[in-house]
Amino acid sequence: MFGQASAGFTVPAFPMGSSHPSRAERMRIGKDGAPAWFYPPGVKSKYDFPRAKEGKRDRLEFAVGERHPGKPRRLDKYLQERFPGYSRSFLQQMIKDQRVLINSKPTKASWHISTGEVVTLLLYPGGKKVAEDIPFEVVCQDEHILAVAKPAGILVHPARGHKTGTLYNGMLHYFRDKLAADPSFHIGTVHRLDEETSGIMVYALCAKAHKELARQFEHRLVKKTYLCLVHGAPDFTEKEIDAPLGVDPGNRVAVAVGGLAARTAQTRFVRLAVSRCGGFALLRAHPFTGRTHQIRVHAQALGHPLVGDVLYGGLKEHPAFGGLVPRVCLHAESLALLHPATRLPLTLRAALPEDFRALMDVLGFDPQAVR
Repeated sequence: MFGQASAGFTVPAFPMGSSHPSRAERMRIGKDGAPAWFYPPGVKSKYDFPRAKEGKRDRLEFAVGERHPGKPRRLDKYLQERFPGYSRSFLQQMIKDQRVLINSKPTKASWHISTGEVVTLLLYPGGKKVAEDIPFEVVCQDEHILAVAKPAGILVHPARGHKTGTLYNGMLHYFRDKLAADPSFHIGTVHRLDEETSGIMVYALCAKAHKELARQFEHRLVKKTYLCLVHGAPDFTEKEIDAPLGVDPGNRVAVAVGGLAARTAQTRFVRLAVSRCGGFALLRAHPFTGRTHQIRVHAQALGHPLVGDVLYGGLKEHPAFGGLVPRVCLHAESLALLHPATRLPLTLRAALPEDFRALMDVLGFDPQAVR
């Protein structure tokens, strides 16, 4: 179904040193040749560890199985084996905080475990989520799912440094009465959009719907379309790009074709219209995989970065913008999936927001370009 990258497009390699790291950066390069700040897949931070939630579990408990020769017996090393990806220092801190019990009693990291002992991990409390009146448009709702049009400029979910002002905080406000009546009511996030991206999102409203929607996203059964404004006038009507994406070795917040721990990524672009001045185009993107910044990086790789996307070569200022300062011009147009309860096909759509249309008008696009 997918070929190699288009003719004329070369997937660049990023050997260490090609990005000319500073002396400080070179000092932080690990034994495997990767920068020390780069965590390969499977390495987790303390923020990924389960947290206690009100009305739900506040501990993990299990018995030590039969220990075989060569297996670690120290408690901290055993926990690291039991919870792969977490650092030993984090697990040692849990033990020091008396959040790891052996047969209901606190112990030390150096404790030698024995078969049959019961290990209890008292989970750190989760941060309290704040309900806020965040505006969003409801596209579709029933007892199983909620589909909304996410506005540009807000995060999907609370994160470090962003505990409020997110779409999830808005969900808590929207469902405040239901949550007050039933604290176990489930609002399940199954996918995300970048902060500056607008468009359609679907949430699960029960555990079964969450499991089924997560399965569809994981197995790439959900068909997604995006609209994007790009620089330049593409010489193609339709084009597929197959270029693996990974962490940019020169910029930890960016993604690069052929970057560190690159994973397969495939997108089809369809040209819908070219602006009156010929310097901009409207594309519809069909991502077949769901990598971070996938459409943005693939558009840049084709020589047509998204308008407003300064991280990947786009501009926020241009004489043709008429004084408008665009955000990253990417809009999640539609999601086609199976309803998690009825199993019937369902296509969810979000209308193009006003800021996107205003820029299209200024650039001289045909109002019927989105079809």
